[in-house]
Formats: sequence, structure tokens, C-alpha cells
Amino acid sequence: MPSPSARSGRSERLNALRRQLILDAAQRVFERDGLEKTTIRAIAAEAGCTTGAIYPWFAGKETIYGALLEESLQRLHACLSEAAATGDARTAARGAIHAFFGYYAERRTDFSLGMYLFQGLGPRGLGRDMDERLNARLRQCVDLLGLALSRTKSWEAATVEVEQMNLFTYLMGLLLLQHTHRLKSLGQRAEALLDNYCHALEQR
Repeated sequence: MPSPSARSGRSERLNALRRQLILDAAQRVFERDGLEKTTIRAIAAEAGCTTGAIYPWFAGKETIYGALLEESLQRLHACLSEAAATGDARTAARGAIHAFFGYYAERRTDFSLGMYLFQGLGPRGLGRDMDERLNARLRQCVDLLGLALSRTKSWEAATVEVEQMNLFTYLMGLLLLQHTHRLKSLGQRAEALLDNYCHALEQR
């Protein structure tokens, strides 16, 4: 007969699995329907459970959104950390720029979830603590762009602070054009624009 600690460990693993199944289902529904049109009922149907099975884990779709975005920002931070802090200092900025763009270019749903936060729409039910935590995680990612810039360029801290926000703004705008297919209609390629930006940055 399993010991109490073994039963507890198994229960925790099952609970973690159930929670992850809900998150995975929500990710697919958000991608298909968009955040505004998504309902808890649709998430439950995608997860193969009842709506009542979701509420012990999440108060509503906004808290599911918050959990998904927090995980996404953690992955982005890990991706940027390696690009910004390792390798040749001369190419640190270029590496971080391509890492940031590549992360969101390959993850349209993550980008959409991120835009919901970046636009400051304050989703109902998210709560002040979660909102502040997500913004703090975003800030940590933007600061990694600054770290990469400071390794490549001998700039003062105040200049890095300004330039990292300029870079973040540029990247988000470029990603928006990429995901809405505006770049193609304008006869532009994201890779070429990124390389031109990096070249101009390195020559400053």
C-alpha cells in the first residue's frame, strides 16, 4: 500500500497535469478565437472537462491569460538571457535583437497575449498583484535588451535606459507588421530590416 507521502506526491503530479491540460487548451482557444472572444465554456470544451473543473484552478479566463503570459515571459527571459549575457560582446546586441524578434515571430499567440499586456488594457479579474508581476517580468526582459546594448556599446546608463526602450518599441512595431502581413504588402522583409537596424546600431 502506498505511503501517505507517496499518495501526496502522486496527487500533486495529477493536479499539476490537470492544470497544465487546462492551460494548453486555453492556449489553443486563445489562438483560434482571440482573447476577447474566448469563453471559459470554450476552454472547458477544448480541455474535455466541465467549466466547474476549471474554477478550482482559475477564477476566469483573465487569470488563465495571466498564467500563460507569465510562462511566456519566463521563456522569453531565458531566451534573452543566453543571447544577451554570453558570447562576443561585439555581437551581444545583435544576438539579443534577433532572439527577441525570433521568439515572438515563431509564437503568434504569445505575441497576441503580450500585446494585451503591453497596451495596458487592464483585463478584468487579473488583479493588481498579477498585473504588477507581469509588468515586472516584462521589464526584466526589456532590461536584458539593455544589458546586450551595454555590452556592445560603451554607453552611459542613462543612454542605455533610453535606447533599450527605443529598441523594444521598434521590435514590437516590426512584429506587429510581421504578424499582420503588412511587411509583405510593403515589399519588406523582417530579416533585412533587422540586419539594417543592427548594422546602424553597431556603427553609432
